[in-house]
Amino acid sequence: MPKIINLASKIEKQLPAELVNLMQLAGKVTQSQKQKLYLVGGVVRDLLLGKPNFDLDLVVEGDAINLAQQLVQSKPGKITTHPRFNTAKLQWDEWSVDLTTARSETYAQPGALPTVKPGSLTSDLFRRDFTINAMAIDLNPSRYGELIDLYGGRDDLEHKLIRILHENSFIDDATRIWRGLRYEQRLNFRLEKNTLKLLKRDIPMLDTISGDRIRYELECIFKEERPEKVLRRAEELGVLPKLHPSLRSMTG
Repeated sequence: MPKIINLASKIEKQLPAELVNLMQLAGKVTQSQKQKLYLVGGVVRDLLLGKPNFDLDLVVEGDAINLAQQLVQSKPGKITTHPRFNTAKLQWDEWSVDLTTARSETYAQPGALPTVKPGSLTSDLFRRDFTINAMAIDLNPSRYGELIDLYGGRDDLEHKLIRILHENSFIDDATRIWRGLRYEQRLNFRLEKNTLKLLKRDIPMLDTISGDRIRYELECIFKEERPEKVLRRAEELGVLPKLHPSLRSMTG
């Protein structure tokens, strides 16, 4: 049986009390309704790395919009909902939390926005970009703080690897190419061997992505501490010309 890793103490030390209290309240609400709640994504990665990250993403095996509506009764604030994806954002004071109904995704064609349907935590984590972002922490009171690592994300963190979850990942959503380069340079990791091979194979899939989505990825890159490192890596791998043919060489 795999060793149970509990991150409750890291949560208490690394996250503001206001956010911890909100997660604990949400966990009690979902458990009382026989639903399950998890902290997911980049904040789990950064808790393990000891890096600050207050962007909370909560996944509920239940109804995220209903949960947000219940929480706002105890935590007065503003709710923004997206019924198509059954997601909600709860904002109060200087804090915000994203709540999502656990889901699975399919892609009608490369680069298209996904077709979403309710799913389990397992399917929700599998739809994510990289293994290091596909971990979760149980927020239900009976198992509060337990790490859920179905796809080897913690091992990849320890070995400083960026790894996709399946071989069609970049085909489904080629923006992951830019995100992979961004995480690689931010964390001083390296692309796992097969992930690098598939990234190079799927560079042409960037043509399937809308200009608005590419612009968003570039904005994220320029918010990094060293954006030039990401662009140099993009040049090295042949990704940069997909922005414009004149960028075939930043040095020539």
